[in-house]
Amino acid sequence: MVVPRARGGRALPVLAALLAVALTCAGTAWWLERGQARDRERVALAHGLALHAAELREDDPVKARDLGLAAVGVHADDQTRAGLTDTLLLWRRDDLRPRDSGGVRHAELSGDGRVGLVAGNGKAEVWRLGSGRSVTLDGPEGAAPALSHDGRTALTGGDDGATTVWDLTDAARPARRATLPGVAAKGPLDDVQAVAVSRDGRVAAVADSAGNLLVWDLTVGDHPVRRSVTAVHDSPTADLDLSGDGRTAVTTADDGPVTIWNLADPAHPVKAAELTPSIHNGTAAALSGDGRVLVVARRDPGADWRSQAEVWTLADPARPARPVRTAVIGMPPADMLDVALTPDGGTALLAGSNGNGSLWDLSVPSRPVRLAGLRGYPSEVRGVALSDGARSALLAAPDSTTFSLWDLHDLRQVVADPEQALCDGGSRMLSRADWDRYTGGADPSDHGGGDGDVSLCSLR
Repeated sequence: MVVPRARGGRALPVLAALLAVALTCAGTAWWLERGQARDRERVALAHGLALHAAELREDDPVKARDLGLAAVGVHADDQTRAGLTDTLLLWRRDDLRPRDSGGVRHAELSGDGRVGLVAGNGKAEVWRLGSGRSVTLDGPEGAAPALSHDGRTALTGGDDGATTVWDLTDAARPARRATLPGVAAKGPLDDVQAVAVSRDGRVAAVADSAGNLLVWDLTVGDHPVRRSVTAVHDSPTADLDLSGDGRTAVTTADDGPVTIWNLADPAHPVKAAELTPSIHNGTAAALSGDGRVLVVARRDPGADWRSQAEVWTLADPARPARPVRTAVIGMPPADMLDVALTPDGGTALLAGSNGNGSLWDLSVPSRPVRLAGLRGYPSEVRGVALSDGARSALLAAPDSTTFSLWDLHDLRQVVADPEQALCDGGSRMLSRADWDRYTGGADPSDHGGGDGDVSLCSLR
C-alpha cells in the first residue's frame, strides 16, 4: 500500500524560496537606501562647499576657486557648475579707474572690444582697452553716450539739449565733428536722455526729456541734417536703441509704453507697434543688429514691483507690426537698470540694483539659458555693454570709483565644463587642513582623495 506524502513536504521548499526572495529584496532595499543616503550626503557636501566658495569670492578668490572646484568634483550639478563658473570669470575681470572720480553710469563698447566709451557725472571718456589708456572728451558733463559698431563715431548728449558728434578714427585724439542742436527750449525738460547711432555711424537718434525723438543724417560728417522731430512719449524717455541699419528704433518711457518705430523714411518716422500686453515702466531696451531680436527690461507694477526681462522677436524689421513675445526672464528681487545685446542677438547681459550682471544665451529666443553671472559690485550696476560674440563686456556702477572690463573670449567653453577649464592648466591642491575645515571632517577617500593634501582635479 502507498502512503500519500503530506502537503507540508511540498510547502517547505516554497517557503524557503519565498524567504530567500524576501531577504534578497530587503538586502537590495537596504543597499539602495544606503546608496541614496550617500548621494544625499554627497550633494549636501558639494552644495556646502559651493556656498563657502561664494562667500569667499571677493575676500579670497584663490580659496573660492579651489572650494568651487572641490564642489564640482564631489558632485557636479547646475548649482556647483554655475558657482565655479561665476568664480572663474572673476579672474577675467580688469577694474579700470576713470579720470573722473564721480562714478560711471553709462558704458559703450565697439564691436571688436577695443574701444570703450564711458560717462558718469563728469565728462565722457574714450578708452583704448588694449592699452588701458583713455582721453577725456571736452563735452558736457553727465552726458548720455553712444558708440558706433566700428568705434569710429561717438555721440554725447548734454543737459542743454545738444548732442556732440565725435570722430574717433584716432581714438587717442578724438575730434569734435559736429553739434546736433535740440528742439526749442521747453524749460528743464529738454535735456538729452538717450542717444543711439547706427552700425555705420550714418544715422543718429536722440531722445530728450520732453518725449521727443530726433533723427539725424550724419552722412556728410561736418554738416549733419536733422530729418525729423517726433513726439514719441508724454513723459521722459528712459532708453533708446537703433538697429544696425538705422531703420528701426525702440523707445521706452518712465511711465509709458515700449514703442517700436519704423525709420525707413527718416523724415517721417512711423509708429510700428506698441508691445502688447502693454509694457509700462520699461527701464531699458536693446535691439539686435538686424532688428529681429528685442530685449526689454521692465518693472511689473504689481504688489512687489517685480523686475523681469522680456524677449521679443520682430519677423520683419522693415515692417515690425507684429512683435511676438517669446520668453520672460525672471530676475532676483532687484530693479533691472540696463540691458545689452550682442549684434547677432545671441547673448544678452542684464544688470541692476543687486550689483551683478547676468549673461543669457538667446540663440533660441524662446528658451533663454543662463550662462553666468558677472559679480563683484556692492551697489547697483547701471551701465553694461557687449562686444561681438560676447567676447568682452563692460560693467559700470555710479557708486564705484572703477568700471570693469571682462574677458569672455572662452565663455562658452568655461560654462560647458568649468572643471576642465581649470584643471587643463595643471593639478590643483587643497590642504588637508582646509579640506577638514570646510567639509566638517569628511573623509576625502570617499571622493577619490588620499590621506594628505587633496588633489581637486582627482575628486570623483
